[in-house]
Amino acid sequence: MTNLDVAPPVAPGQTQGDVAGTGAVAPAGMKNKKRKIAALVSLLVILALLFVWYLMNRKPLSELPGLGGTALPHYQSSIYGSTKPLGVAVTASGDRVYVTASDGDRLAKAYDHSGKLVATLKPPASTGGPTAHLPMYVAINPTTQDVYVSDRMTASIYVYDANGKFLRTFAPKGNLDGKFAPLGMTFAPDGTLYVTDVRGPESKTHRVVVFGADGTVLRSLGAPGQLSFPNGIALDASGNVDVADSNNGRLVVFNPAGKMIATISPGVGEGDLGMPRGVAVDDSGKLLVVDTADHMVRTYSTDKSKLTPTYIGSFGTEGQLDGAFEYPNGVATDKRAHVYITDRENNRVQVWGY
Repeated sequence: MTNLDVAPPVAPGQTQGDVAGTGAVAPAGMKNKKRKIAALVSLLVILALLFVWYLMNRKPLSELPGLGGTALPHYQSSIYGSTKPLGVAVTASGDRVYVTASDGDRLAKAYDHSGKLVATLKPPASTGGPTAHLPMYVAINPTTQDVYVSDRMTASIYVYDANGKFLRTFAPKGNLDGKFAPLGMTFAPDGTLYVTDVRGPESKTHRVVVFGADGTVLRSLGAPGQLSFPNGIALDASGNVDVADSNNGRLVVFNPAGKMIATISPGVGEGDLGMPRGVAVDDSGKLLVVDTADHMVRTYSTDKSKLTPTYIGSFGTEGQLDGAFEYPNGVATDKRAHVYITDRENNRVQVWGY
């Protein structure tokens, strides 16, 4: 019996070569491949154009959705290692967090972004041991990255480099008109230093002292008796000076010329304050005020068209769990949408973010 090669049936419109895998099949395959390559090239061109558009129109973190307006941060993590922390300052990138401890070793310490201890800031041995010191607030000079730590017991400001090495004791130049007892501190972008001064046995002498970048006394803010144990201090984008007038239970706003232009009053109403301590202003213009008596952080918007900051909302509650506070005190922000709060009685620094 002879084996016969039987060709498959040919459908209408096909040739025998089409079915057998010859003829028009190869050209069709090449066309499909070219179409896919063309589509891929077009997609890459579109993606490249979109990337160029992004580079030309991207906004800083502070302008991204959620960071402005009325959004409030949420709890993210905590940094441990400082006993009864009071003050906190952080670099713009968030890679260094400086914290003062009011108990235990009574030293300022530096942590990295993960909470690992990287440096201990020790004042000169000649100034005494731990019991001779009480570090309060901390601030970073934006022009040098030097770290300034106020000390309640010695009425001094100690200056360290970014790695925690002691450099000098801040020495004011000019007429201070009496004693000087520094507490809260903040810097203007040009290195001008603003310090809350709680000198004297009575609050009628309490004030804010402004120093030039070279340490020269420029002026003071606050009429006699206007402030009572001012603590935290911050500058907003307009150059206004926000001061936690702690024992008066309010926040006071001075304009750049030193005139008091607004207050956030004490009380139990929405946005009112109990005992304000730490103050910070983030990149989006939000004003953050730590209310230590109410165990929370209150937030306000600042607007050039309004003298008094507008209340947005509060975050935190009293307790020991994550996101709860026991007598919080200091507050700072970085430029990566994080807020750092010293949670004094829980012996930690809480990190919140948007």
